[in-house]
Amino acid sequence: MASTTSSPTVNTATMSQPPAEKPSAPPVNILPSQLARIYSFVHPALLLTLAASRFEAVVANPVQELLNDLPWLALLQLFFVILCVPPAGSLETASSGDNEEKKKASPRSPSAPRPGKSGHRRKQASGKNVWAGLWARLMPALLSVTLTTFIATPVLAALLVLFGAPLTTHNAETVLCAAHMAVLSASSLVYVHGTDGSVWKEVWGIARPADAVWGGALGTGLGAWFGAIPIPLDWDRPWQTFPITILAGAYIGYAAGSLISRTPFVYGKRVQFVPEVIEEDDKKTN
Repeated sequence: MASTTSSPTVNTATMSQPPAEKPSAPPVNILPSQLARIYSFVHPALLLTLAASRFEAVVANPVQELLNDLPWLALLQLFFVILCVPPAGSLETASSGDNEEKKKASPRSPSAPRPGKSGHRRKQASGKNVWAGLWARLMPALLSVTLTTFIATPVLAALLVLFGAPLTTHNAETVLCAAHMAVLSASSLVYVHGTDGSVWKEVWGIARPADAVWGGALGTGLGAWFGAIPIPLDWDRPWQTFPITILAGAYIGYAAGSLISRTPFVYGKRVQFVPEVIEEDDKKTN
């Protein structure tokens, strides 16, 4: 009788436990291929070169030049995500790349069949797999840019207005500035994390672990913030007009954030707003 009466209490205890929280997505690794690692360092330099080469033209005619430069920016971001980072749902490929290379480097077992006439078929199959893998990366890349254009751009435009951008004038400049910032920061995040709600809560809470994708997004926001400082200064320079310095700061911040976040001292760490000493004191008092 004792065993029969104790079983319902165990079941109710297990049912009353809250559901386990979904673990946070790990930091994103650059793909292990040599091309991905090289281009991941070349990409920020290309973006800075684009911004620097078109700076005088942007100062002379901001709306026209920002509109002309936007497709080139989107194309560079497409190359980056396709070549350097895994798409949503395949984050494990970056961490397991080294294991796969070790398996390929291991000596062949004697029982394995030697390539004969079937070698041509294997080459054809591998070629098809390459094109299939490329297409599997191209589609989410195009989707990430599309979602960025139609969703992230209006959100960032509203944030620019809330932070002081003119509301009744310079509307085209505000939208184009938001579009450039969105493609810089959000396209890679959408490609890597998709629509995972837990990840986007960490993004808006500035709680993501540092990696190349999150570092570039955070650097874009901080760079745009600091880039707005010269606008109200009374220097009477043509490049002080809105939104030139904001975009210059966003490009510089993206390049710096994506590179700094990959260093061993920063990679995988989170921004902490509360010092650890205060947290330890709270634990002792409790």
